[in-house]
Amino acid sequence: MLSLDSTLPLPSGQGSIPILGFGLCATTQSQQSAQTALKLGYHHLDTAQIYFNEDATGSAVHSFLSQNPSLTRSNLFITSKLWEVDFSRPQMPRSFAELCSGKNWPLTATDAGHTSYTRAGALAGFHASLKATGLQYLDLYLLHNPRPGAIARTQAWLGLQDALKEGKVRAIGVSNFAPKHIEQLMESQGVNVLPAVNQIEFHPWNQQREIRKYCRSKGIVVVAYSPLSNGKRLDDAVVKDVAEKLGKSEAQVVLRWCLQSGVVVIPKSDRESRIKENMEVFGWELGREDMERIDGLDEGQKGNVGEWDPFAWD
Repeated sequence: MLSLDSTLPLPSGQGSIPILGFGLCATTQSQQSAQTALKLGYHHLDTAQIYFNEDATGSAVHSFLSQNPSLTRSNLFITSKLWEVDFSRPQMPRSFAELCSGKNWPLTATDAGHTSYTRAGALAGFHASLKATGLQYLDLYLLHNPRPGAIARTQAWLGLQDALKEGKVRAIGVSNFAPKHIEQLMESQGVNVLPAVNQIEFHPWNQQREIRKYCRSKGIVVVAYSPLSNGKRLDDAVVKDVAEKLGKSEAQVVLRWCLQSGVVVIPKSDRESRIKENMEVFGWELGREDMERIDGLDEGQKGNVGEWDPFAWD
């Protein structure tokens, strides 16, 4: 039986990851929401450089642990991600509010004229993230996207391998990568660590079957961002019917389906009631018929609600 304490093993002795996490993308009150999640019982927080809340995430962890002396840092799992350009450079946004202000910020390597996806840049980026959180180590650090290209991805991965050797991160992985990107990476000179995780958009309407099959064959854990389709598809007739039958919310049904599909989920919300609702997915399960009905909702990449199609990048 799955529980709030359930984890999935990461490859190559990189530990394990809690199956339920709390996402901090596009939150308007990062520290408060993260503290609420921890207070309610989440053990796993997911942040990133481009979310501009690594500092708030770290502050939430410190505050929570100071208020709960029976727990230690080892009871929590904290993830962050390296973006493809260096936010410490001039002419870059300095906050999430600035990022969302409508200005055309140079957020891609092409637009910025540089990339953090070099060996030295990735290692420096990791240390910047670690410093921002104020934590002694991170549990997982990811390359946020494959866009800068094969050579840049490889160099950045070598930088993350260096961070792993330093002992300040427990596991390293990727996000928005297609199988071809991981294959190319593992065939590159000097690469000797398999990504522990591939974090991708995943929900009933985009089930990423090819990526999941590939990752399963390699022992790579799939982490689902936007598991609730950003709320855009929760009025689906099948999901509503299953929810009504079980006396659960549509969000709970979708999250439970994700978990029973063997995927880690990181739902997000700034509302305490929703944060609590999203963790009440244990102590019950979906039967085979209901799982198969939801399996049948897949639209492939046409079902994307976000911007990333892993297969769109060389």
